[in-house]
Amino acid sequence: MPLAVTVILIILGVLLLITALIGSGVSRRLMTIPKMHRGPRIVLAALGALLLIAGGVMLTAGSGKHELTVEELKAHIPKDVKDNMRCEKGNSPPKGAVQMECSSSSGMPDGANYIMFPNVNDMQDYWMREYSPKDREGPDCDTADGYRKGSYVTYEDGSETIGDMVCAISAESGDNSGTFWASYTDRRYNIVVEANGKNADLFQNFVNWINETSKPTGDSPPKPATPTQTP
Repeated sequence: MPLAVTVILIILGVLLLITALIGSGVSRRLMTIPKMHRGPRIVLAALGALLLIAGGVMLTAGSGKHELTVEELKAHIPKDVKDNMRCEKGNSPPKGAVQMECSSSSGMPDGANYIMFPNVNDMQDYWMREYSPKDREGPDCDTADGYRKGSYVTYEDGSETIGDMVCAISAESGDNSGTFWASYTDRRYNIVVEANGKNADLFQNFVNWINETSKPTGDSPPKPATPTQTP
């Protein structure tokens, strides 16, 4: 529940209690407030108390949000990635997220990041800010042509959309030389995967790694969530 709603409930609860209190009648030199019947005062006081209790419970629940740990993220990084790359805790993850940075001195990719978010909307907001998917006009993320033009695609498992992907080559060149990179979301685990490579001879290896090896794993994968913001 948004914090603003919680605050409104608490304020309404206080106002109802105050109304019930002054409904007993107040007489001052400059002001007289007539008495309210006992029944309505009891109802207002009860409603006010209920709203205060509800607001307090929601504040307590909000302050006790689960904080992600690197161990939770590591459990979703594929074994082949952990076995063949050196992965360490990232020092500057996005707010509320945890990050693992992986590097390789040989093979493909040169580097990769796994970033886990507390919910699907935080993940999607970060990914869309960082990668501007609407600006990608290429056809796919399976070919050099798709990377050269810069592409945005969604990917599925059967009939379910698992996430979004963008890919590109940073060099302004006519072939697939330069730094090629890809980033995608996984709505099952709220994870963003980012990776890059520079060896043009291993370009297809990079594509295969992204599409097959890199995908987050887990026992009994949950149903993908649907973010409120999509490209």
